[in-house]
Amino acid sequence: MDKKKQTKMQLFFKNMSNSTEAPSSSSVEKIKEENILEVDHNNKTIVNHIPEMVDIVGDPLDPINRMPPNRYERYDRIKKGPFQPVITFPRRQIGVSNRSFHALWYKDFNWLEYSSALDAAFCFACRCFSMDITSHRGHSDPAFISTGFRGWNMATKKFKLHQMSAIHISSVQTLSAYLKDIPIDVQLEKKRIECLSKQEEKRINNRIIMKKLIDIIITIAKGGRALRGHNENSKSLEKGLFLEIVELISRYDPVMKDHLENAPKNSTYISPDIQNDIMKSIQNVMLRSIISSIKCKPVSIIADETTDLGHNEQLSLVIRYFDEETYMPVERFIGLHRVEKVDSQSIFDELSKMLSSLTIEWNDITSVCFDGAATMSGSIGGVQKKFKEMNSSIMYVHCYAHCLNLVLVDACTSSKENRIVFEFFGVVQLTYTFIEGSAVRHAILENISKQINVTLRTMKSLSTTRWACRAEAVSAIKHNYLALIKALENITYSTKQTDVNAKGRGLLYQLKNFNFILGLYMMDPILTMINKVSKYLQSENCDLLSAMNYIKSLRSAINDMRSECNFKCIYDLTISMCTNLDVTIPKPKKRKIAQRIDSGGSNQFFPDTNEQELRLGSFYPMLDIIMNGLDERFNQDTINIISSIDKLLNLDITNTDLNILSNHFKCNYDELVSEIRILKKDDTTPKKLTKSSTSILHLWLQWLNMFNRNVLFNNFSIVLKKFSVIPVTSCKCERSFSKLTQVKSKLRTSMVQERLNSLMLIAIEQEIAVNIDVDAVIDDFKNKVDYKRRLTL
Repeated sequence: MDKKKQTKMQLFFKNMSNSTEAPSSSSVEKIKEENILEVDHNNKTIVNHIPEMVDIVGDPLDPINRMPPNRYERYDRIKKGPFQPVITFPRRQIGVSNRSFHALWYKDFNWLEYSSALDAAFCFACRCFSMDITSHRGHSDPAFISTGFRGWNMATKKFKLHQMSAIHISSVQTLSAYLKDIPIDVQLEKKRIECLSKQEEKRINNRIIMKKLIDIIITIAKGGRALRGHNENSKSLEKGLFLEIVELISRYDPVMKDHLENAPKNSTYISPDIQNDIMKSIQNVMLRSIISSIKCKPVSIIADETTDLGHNEQLSLVIRYFDEETYMPVERFIGLHRVEKVDSQSIFDELSKMLSSLTIEWNDITSVCFDGAATMSGSIGGVQKKFKEMNSSIMYVHCYAHCLNLVLVDACTSSKENRIVFEFFGVVQLTYTFIEGSAVRHAILENISKQINVTLRTMKSLSTTRWACRAEAVSAIKHNYLALIKALENITYSTKQTDVNAKGRGLLYQLKNFNFILGLYMMDPILTMINKVSKYLQSENCDLLSAMNYIKSLRSAINDMRSECNFKCIYDLTISMCTNLDVTIPKPKKRKIAQRIDSGGSNQFFPDTNEQELRLGSFYPMLDIIMNGLDERFNQDTINIISSIDKLLNLDITNTDLNILSNHFKCNYDELVSEIRILKKDDTTPKKLTKSSTSILHLWLQWLNMFNRNVLFNNFSIVLKKFSVIPVTSCKCERSFSKLTQVKSKLRTSMVQERLNSLMLIAIEQEIAVNIDVDAVIDDFKNKVDYKRRLTL
């Protein structure tokens, strides 16, 4: 090679060695351009003017890139073998022909690799190990090691020559030995990764086991069933549902079976303490889910207290808030808290603590809903008064379902002058006690009902606290009436007990009495209507506007019954039944007008017929008591708000009503007026069609949720949302008490409060429990204790 070209090549390598940055695509093209092939005419070989290896360019496996300096990375790269892309190789003129690399050469020379960046061939073995072989360090061919080979017109010949060279043979042998004898640091790193992989596999396996245990606990707790048994030894038949289900699953699940058989006995995670920890973690995750849904939204507080079977006073707390996902108000049970005193201050203190734990501020509370007990509802020293002292805008709602029940109780028991109604319910209760108090007498009633082909309806006992009991009890008596008459006749004839005979005869006389039959036909339709409305008031989706509309509809229906025509129908049915049963029909007593001359003589009135006497003396007074009770008990603080909301939804509202709504719900008066003006001109709004519409509020909320209308009509939406959050009843608390008797039964009265709270939350809020994030439960369980759990989670 002449001196001029040698100086040019040295200058090129000097420039490349001074560069520390990775070449760009343009620099690669420059490399290709300067990669000039020259022929040494003395030895007839191709000389490649290609620079040494550079930093990463293109594919990391491309030979243009250096071998990784890290031994582990280097080992990983060598394991992947030569870089042999199959692409459309570029053609280049060599002599008079266009030449290119061919993929077929990979098969003949498996050590061959191709650089797409340089359009050059390399020897993989030599590139990896030729510099490590000291005996051949001065005899290496840079064309296959560092610079690349591009003489495609002589490729096959050069490949064969290189394959027979000593440096290549030594490099191949070194490569083979290297792959067999893994370096110690690579082995250690590989072992470390394997250990981490096994630990991760074990951790994942442990989490799978924990998920199954969590699902078992949730499944049992949803039904309010007991997890533990009387004797939890391995050979016991009374282990309890939890251990029984765990063993059942282990029969068909090899993972669970291996865990129970091979895990250390102190880390099987099926002990009572671990059960409590898991249930507490489930409770924590569920409460966090509820709290995240509440955020800083307006809420309403529903609370009530009861005595459980363990003689502990339990305070139940329910939060009602507006759910943005469903765009509907929802009620969530938060938990029970044992209170040692039931005075208003003690209850208020406990509620304050529970609300503080939920990060609920006093300004976020819109209203409170309690029953009518003086401790809760007292306007001077009650709990509702103490809430208003903290936030004067808090509205108190006396549970509508309780109010309706009190109206009925007053109508049935308050007036002894109305003997027909007063004595009627006494006979109903006595009938239940007599028949259901003996299995023998109940069996006689069942047999007779089958003989006369009547489907027996379950008898119900009367109660002042069970809202539907009166309607159900009267309906059952009316349905079973003929079977009851025949059963009482059979019992009085066949019994050998004198007291049973006397009671049976007395009850038979009462049931076959004209006044009782009249009471049956008179009370049944009234109680049925009241029961229908009561059931609607108990729904979570009920709002104050629809509730008040139903109350008004009920009052109107009862008022319509107060007519001669309606009572005549009732009276005729009574006469027909009495005639069929040979019951004596009383005749009206003839009364004489007083002959003394006094101021009241001219005002005396005596009915002409028995029908008229019963209508005026029993039917009308009973209806009047119900209507008066509805007027008095539902005339609450919320009546003005309800009236204003009704006008707002009709888009026909006065300035006075607008002031009431804007002040109470903290919205902009002027903007609200402007929004109403726009809504009046919008033909798509769900305007109320009739005065009896009860779902109008929900229709408005759904309409606002469409097409982001709630953003445009922001103040209008705020008013409706906050109004919908105001509760109608405290039924959610009553339902929690029903669940409490199931969870803390007579056999489970020793249950601790923390475990009771966890089980109650799962049993009541089943929707959240079923969709719970099990991984979050495991993480909470893992972090519940300061020390490290025995099972890696």
